[in-house]
Amino acid sequence: MPQPSIKPEGDERWIYVARRHWIALVLRALAPAVLGCIAGGLLLWRVLGRGPDILGRVPPMLDLLNGLLIASGMIMVLGLVYIYIDWKNDHLIVSNKRLIHEDRTLLLAYSYETIPLDRIQNVNVRVENMLQHVLKYGRIEAQAAGPTAPIVFTRAERPNEIQVELMKEVSREKREQEQRRLKAAIQHRLDPSVAPPPPPFAPLEQQLRTTQSWLQGLLPLGPVLEGKAIIWRHHWVTLLRRLIGPVVALVLWVGALAILPGIEVLSPTGTTVLLVVLLLAIGFAFFWQYSDWHNDLYILEPTRIIELSRLPFGLFEDRREAPLAVIQNVNAESPNIIARIFGYGNVLVETAGQSGNFTFDHVPDPD
Repeated sequence: MPQPSIKPEGDERWIYVARRHWIALVLRALAPAVLGCIAGGLLLWRVLGRGPDILGRVPPMLDLLNGLLIASGMIMVLGLVYIYIDWKNDHLIVSNKRLIHEDRTLLLAYSYETIPLDRIQNVNVRVENMLQHVLKYGRIEAQAAGPTAPIVFTRAERPNEIQVELMKEVSREKREQEQRRLKAAIQHRLDPSVAPPPPPFAPLEQQLRTTQSWLQGLLPLGPVLEGKAIIWRHHWVTLLRRLIGPVVALVLWVGALAILPGIEVLSPTGTTVLLVVLLLAIGFAFFWQYSDWHNDLYILEPTRIIELSRLPFGLFEDRREAPLAVIQNVNAESPNIIARIFGYGNVLVETAGQSGNFTFDHVPDPD
C-alpha cells in the first residue's frame, strides 16, 4: 500500500496510517465493473454469433455497434483504474503532533485537513450494521475545540483501532504539554529572567530565497523570506488570468492599427491621436492588473499572520492580521487539475479570534 504523500514536519513522525476498507473500493467499482462486463459480454456474443446473411455475406467484425461496445468497455476500464488510484490515495494519519486527512484524486485535486492533537476533544466511531461489524469497517469522526469542522473518515479499516491509537496520542500530547507548562512556570518563578525556549527549527525557511535579482523582484514565483517574515503572493497563473483582457485589447489595437489608416474614417491626425490614446489606455490596464496582483500579500511573521490587499495608487487597502496564538487549524487544498499541474491552491487558516478565518488564495505550493 503506498505511503502518504504528505511528509512529516521537523521532529514529527507517523504513529498510525489508516486507509479505507476494501469494501469502499468494491462499492465504488461495482457500477462500472457491471457495465464493463455487460459491454464485453455483448461484444463477445456479437463476434462469436456472426453468420452469413441470405446473400452469403459475413458481416464485418468491427461495425459501428461493436466499436461503441469496445469504446464503452475501455471507458469502464479507465474508470476502474481511476477509482482504484483514488481509493488507495486516501489516508488518515495519526502523528505525534496532529491528525491529518489526506485526500488526493489522481492528478485532479488534493486536500489536507489537519487538527493538532491538543485541540481534539473527542473521537467517535460509528459501525452502523452487521456487515460493517463483520468486515471491521466504519466511520470515524474527530471533533476539535472551537469552530473547526470535524475530520470525518468514512469506511475506515479497523476504526476502533484508529480510535485507540489516536486517543493514546491525544492523551500523551496533552500530558506532555501540561508538564511543559508546569516546568516553565517553575523556572520562571525561580528565575524570572530565564530566556524563553528557542523557536522550533523550520527546514522550509532555509529553502526560501533571501536575495533577488531585479527580475525575480518584478515577478516573484514563490514565497520570499524578508528578514523574519515569509511573504506569499498569488501564483503567476492568477496574473496571466488577469492579463487576458488587456492582451485581447492589445490584439484588437494591432488590428485597428492595420485597418484604420486604410479606410480613412478619421483624418490622419485623428487616427493617430485615437490609436495613441487607446495604446496608453491598454498600457495602463496592463500596469493596473500587474500592480494589483503584486500588491496583494500574505505574510507570516514570527508572532502573527497578515493578509494585505491593496489597489494601485493607494486607492484602497484592507489589512487583516491575527496573532499566531489564536490559530486553531490550517488546511490546504489544490482544487482542480489546472491547479495541480501549475502547483498552486488555497490555504485556510482557522482562528479563534475576532478576525475570523484567513484564506490564502491561489498561492504556490499550498501543502
